[in-house]
Amino acid sequence: MQVSQALDVMEAILRAAEHPDIVEVTRYGADTQPGGQSPPGIKVRHQSGTAAMLWAGVPPRDATPVPLPTGPLPPKQRAARILVLTQQLLDVARPEVFASWELCSQPGVEVPVAAAVRITARNGSTIYLRGTAASGDTEPETDPYPDYQIPQGVQSWHRLNAQPAEPASV
Repeated sequence: MQVSQALDVMEAILRAAEHPDIVEVTRYGADTQPGGQSPPGIKVRHQSGTAAMLWAGVPPRDATPVPLPTGPLPPKQRAARILVLTQQLLDVARPEVFASWELCSQPGVEVPVAAAVRITARNGSTIYLRGTAASGDTEPETDPYPDYQIPQGVQSWHRLNAQPAEPASV
């Protein structure tokens, strides 16, 4: 699976999530593969003006799975929050092109909860989406949307975001 295909899936699922704190979901990065100077990724802008990014990193051999946290994370932990939301959305959406996904820690990367979401595609390839954030002092102390529930549309995201069929050339 190409990184761009995995990012297409994640972008569609993030849009289908209709999270009230997310005001914009955009793609960025000039590279097509992880490990370059401008890695491909998804930028999620929040009501506060801060951003969280999911970007394609080179999958490290020593990444280890970590469980989902049991409680909510504060908005100041944007990187961890986007990774947890990604895991939760994937658990609901269950994209057919992905065989599995899990939060991972990575030695040498000190972050709360996890450093990335490791996705294994049905074809056996691995996509490693790192989570980072560009936060400022504008973050609220507590979650402004603690009652957010993942909408039904996330389960049918692939139908909501399907491209119209192109007529066949003859």
